[in-house]
Amino acid sequence: MVANQAGLELRSEYIPRALYLEDADTVEYVKRDVACIYRRIDGILTLALDMKTREVIGFRVKGFKNFFITHLKPKYRLLDGDFIALVSVIEQAFQVVGDVAWPDQERIEAYRSARKMAHEDRVCIEEPIAA
Repeated sequence: MVANQAGLELRSEYIPRALYLEDADTVEYVKRDVACIYRRIDGILTLALDMKTREVIGFRVKGFKNFFITHLKPKYRLLDGDFIALVSVIEQAFQVVGDVAWPDQERIEAYRSARKMAHEDRVCIEEPIAA
């Protein structure tokens, strides 16, 4: 905890949440506020690893806007303001790259890890794309 001279806490508690980063067209979720390194799996998925333990602590999904418009919005008939479960995003992303990924066990495990985290943490994002 960081405090100023009056003893007031200057840093708030870290609350993990999925963020849509419009400039990078990326959705990112990191569950712990620790130093991490990023390991790119393919053109869609990147895993965030705890720098000390190498445990998977988050993920990025690149090209989210196009992926959302092409694969998610038509399938789920989302309305403006709906929440998108990132489990669905990761499942759809894996279907898109599935034919390429099947011989690559490391890629399969990376998608499984990201999906498991999204499911267990109930990671959602508010729809970032206008209808």
